[in-house]
Amino acid sequence: MFEEYLGLDMKRVGYFSGFAIAAAIGVTLIYWAVFGFDRWTGQMQRASDLMMAATGPVPFQAAPAPAVSGQYVCPVDGAVGLPNFDATGTPYCPVDGRIMSFYPAPTGNASLVMGAG
Repeated sequence: MFEEYLGLDMKRVGYFSGFAIAAAIGVTLIYWAVFGFDRWTGQMQRASDLMMAATGPVPFQAAPAPAVSGQYVCPVDGAVGLPNFDATGTPYCPVDGRIMSFYPAPTGNASLVMGAG
């Protein structure tokens, strides 16, 4: 029934699915061999945290403060990219490990960015 409805050869769909799964497993094994299982575990945990953050606040938690745009800046290296956060939420410079500061963007520019005015 599925073959007639979509006009697909299920044998080819099976081959494609098998090769896609095998490629994902192969790439993961190569990543483990090069970087180690501990780093992979940390990256997967960070990806999981980002996905959960994208869904909004978890029930029974206080709502987060209003979002503020701005830039993290290292006192030595300047704006070098996203910081590495520790368990307490302290941002560290990805280049030299110093604590970074957050500089919020001026609030008066929001209408220019949004195209209003």
